[in-house]
Amino acid sequence: MAEKKKGKIEKVDLSMEVVMLWQLFMNNLKWFPISIVACLIVAAFYIWFTPSTRGVVGKMEIIDRSKNGSSGMSAGMALLNSLPLNLGSSLGRSGSLAVDAEKEILLSNTLVSNVVKDIGIYTEYRLSRWGRKSLLYQNTPITVSLDSAHVEWFDAELPLTSHQIQLTVTKNSNGYKVKTKLVENKDKTSLPTKTFTKLPATIETEFGTITIIENILPPKQANAFKNDYKLLVTVSPPISAADGFISRITADPPSKTVTNMLKITLQEENVMRGIDFIKGLVKAYNQRANDDKNAEAIKTDDFVNARLAKIDVELGSSDDAWENSKKQYQITTPEVDAQEALTKKSQYEIQLVEIGTKIQLHDFLNDFINDPKNLFDFIPVSLMDGSSESQASSNSTGTSSFIAQHNQLVKQRNDILKSVSDKSPQVQRLTESIQELHPTIQLAMQRDREQLVMQKNTLDREYARYSGRIGSAPQMERVFTEIGREREIKQAVYLLLLQKREEIAMELANTTDKGRLIDTVKIDSSTTKPQKKMVLLIALFIGGILPLTILFLLQMIKPKIDTRREIEMLTMHPFLCEVSSVDIDESIRNLRTKLLLKLTDVQKTILVSSQKDAEGKTFIAQHLTDSLNSIGKKAVYVNADLRNSIIKESHPADILASEEFALQLAKAKADNDYVILDSPALSKYVDALQLAKFADVTLYVVKAGATTKSDVELLNNYESLPQPMVILNVVK
Repeated sequence: MAEKKKGKIEKVDLSMEVVMLWQLFMNNLKWFPISIVACLIVAAFYIWFTPSTRGVVGKMEIIDRSKNGSSGMSAGMALLNSLPLNLGSSLGRSGSLAVDAEKEILLSNTLVSNVVKDIGIYTEYRLSRWGRKSLLYQNTPITVSLDSAHVEWFDAELPLTSHQIQLTVTKNSNGYKVKTKLVENKDKTSLPTKTFTKLPATIETEFGTITIIENILPPKQANAFKNDYKLLVTVSPPISAADGFISRITADPPSKTVTNMLKITLQEENVMRGIDFIKGLVKAYNQRANDDKNAEAIKTDDFVNARLAKIDVELGSSDDAWENSKKQYQITTPEVDAQEALTKKSQYEIQLVEIGTKIQLHDFLNDFINDPKNLFDFIPVSLMDGSSESQASSNSTGTSSFIAQHNQLVKQRNDILKSVSDKSPQVQRLTESIQELHPTIQLAMQRDREQLVMQKNTLDREYARYSGRIGSAPQMERVFTEIGREREIKQAVYLLLLQKREEIAMELANTTDKGRLIDTVKIDSSTTKPQKKMVLLIALFIGGILPLTILFLLQMIKPKIDTRREIEMLTMHPFLCEVSSVDIDESIRNLRTKLLLKLTDVQKTILVSSQKDAEGKTFIAQHLTDSLNSIGKKAVYVNADLRNSIIKESHPADILASEEFALQLAKAKADNDYVILDSPALSKYVDALQLAKFADVTLYVVKAGATTKSDVELLNNYESLPQPMVILNVVK
């Protein structure tokens, strides 16, 4: 039963809530225009002092260079699905993240800080006028610079220590006055004020040498600084300045279907600075892409140059052997005695030269691959390319494809390492992939060499068979033949490496941009912040709703009872009426009328009580009695509050419990239509509960602005009170 009653108490009447809010609004109407004006003033100050920013937008197309890449790279991509340990599937997924990877590179702190340094926007100029601090760029009357060594030192000290230089440059008729503050983390040190009659000038500080020079501006711009001005200059670490730009820039594809384009949007105070920044960012991105592109070619070029130096030494040894053999046999041109046999064996001799060349190249490359320090370097895959049949045979196992795949993984790993650490999950995954692919490359290289050796052995056997037919040929022929063949092998290798070096040089000379702006960098006025109309509308709304909200909250948290609605929310018993403090007579008549409508013919005894004293129960009891008598009803007022009476012979509780009191009360009920019992407060004595057994109904008096909400809630606990009804007294 208790739960059901509580549910009734908490049931909210929406119409009553609306009425209460309307009453709060009407009773406190004067606060609303004051609040609206105050909020509009605050909004105006916010608009005036908040720097206005606009969106600067540029669209960059990302050019896929792999479409024009080597055939080895394309072949490597074709073998992705055949790689072990699901390596191919993982690389397939990484391809779908290409745009996200380029976005991370574009917005990396390293790249952005390079742009900040190139443009010099780690130094910020603000013109202070009428409380506003407007950002200046290019049209600054002076230029403040810090020596490059300390600029680098600023970045090197981050993130443990953040250094900053703050200058206040004031120009007047006497010259320039410069106030300098050195900021180290949150500690500020003010230096003595410097005064200069003219510029340039220098200021020596522990943070470096500051140089101030005067700029020559066009006449129209110079007029803005003709009179006195105050300029606030801040020199920050380029990395910190870059973080500020990164927080205000976004780079996303313009739509889900476009995967080779990024829309770069920068929220910036100075539009010209934003345009230069986006252009500089794309330029730095292209420079970085070209450096990445050239990394493999540079590594291959180093490899080729090292082998060329080695072959050059070996060719010199072959020439010495040829010369010494001629001296030994004292000849200038060897004679061929078995022309028929030489004709047959010449074919195999040519093939032995070719196969020897390939074996030596293969060994060079194999030494490079087996060196542990080259595990995460590019493998010169271009050395595996060739047009001869023997070369095609050596590549039958797909070695060049696996090498191309290795180079692709190394490139992806190097790209990601430029923006994240080697502990990143993406880097770890690529590292594992390279390590897993390395044994496959070694195995393929081993198989290739076995095939080459098998071919050479076959050719040696055939060559030996035909050479045996030259039985009568002198030993001199065999010596010159071996020396000549060795020379031809070295020369062939040397010429091939020279050709590769030329190809690498041409690749390094190719500086095609990876990203390019496809449209003029524009201003997006729809992203202007703050939006003045919106700020004023919000201020108007807050100004209107704030007083009502405050009043409503005060109404909810105040401990005293003021309204009928509060009583209805706290108790399950019916509310009878309000008694006004202004029109008392009319309120008593209203009470009388509503009470008579509630009473039945047999309900004649009315108990009037309250939780505490001084809440008006005696006033209500007496005036209700008089009002009933005024309409011809016989009503008697019984003062049952014996605690304040002069009776000393007996205790009031004993009197109320006596048979005599019951007889006297029964006689009063018989002689009158209604008996009004005025009882003591419920919180002090049990007298009211003793009187309750004689009563038919109970009028529970609540005084507005005096009775607490907890007192009203206690009414729910008095189950012995007959048919309680609540009266709100002294209502304004």
